[in-house]
Parts: sequence; structure tokens; C-alpha cells
Amino acid sequence: MVIVAVDLLALVAFVLAGMRSHHEGTLVEIFLRNAVPLLGTWVIVSVALSTYRRPGFATLLRTWIVAVPIALVIRSLWVGSPSEIAPFLTFLAVGLSFTLLFLAIGRGLARLVAARLGTARRRSA
Repeated sequence: MVIVAVDLLALVAFVLAGMRSHHEGTLVEIFLRNAVPLLGTWVIVSVALSTYRRPGFATLLRTWIVAVPIALVIRSLWVGSPSEIAPFLTFLAVGLSFTLLFLAIGRGLARLVAARLGTARRRSA
């Protein structure tokens, strides 16, 4: 269950980082219009693909390559931007790249913390 939280927090961090380039609307509006499609789609796709039954890099990649493009299309339809194909493809490339980066960092940090906790427990035993 921890890995689910790690992935969702990584996606929230991605949204928060991206909010710096959006200035129209309140912070809550900007956050919701970007986070709801991404987190909602991620949860639905991860359930459909059984992502967290056997968490690993392969299941992460499968979920990422399905969920993120769908979420970005939903977000673009909801917000109406970007509406042209060339800017959307750039938006998609950036979204795919940075969500994967944030997810990989989150998973890496989780693995590092788990290893450190395991080492600390072995020393105290």
C-alpha cells in the first residue's frame, strides 16, 4: 500500500511543479484541473491493470504509458488547452517525460528509505 501512496505523491509533486507555469485561476482551481484527471485516471488504470498486485518497474511503465496520455487528453478537453495538435504533442511529450521522472524518483526514494530502515532494524536486533 505504501507504493500506491508513493506513486500518487509523485504525481501530485508533478502537478505542483507544473503549476508554476499556469497563472489563470486560483491555486486550488489550477491544482484541481490538473490533478483530478491525472490522479483519477491513474487510479482507474492501475486497478484495471492490477499495477499494485506485483509492483515493479514493468507494471509502473504499463500503467504510466496508458494512464498519462489518457489523463492529458482529458485535461486538455476539460481546460481547452492546448487545442492545436503540435502544442498538444509537445504537452504530451513533456507530461510523459516528467511524470515518469517524478514516479522514478518517488520509487527510488521509497526503495532507499526501505533499505535504510531494514539496515537500522537489523542493527538494533
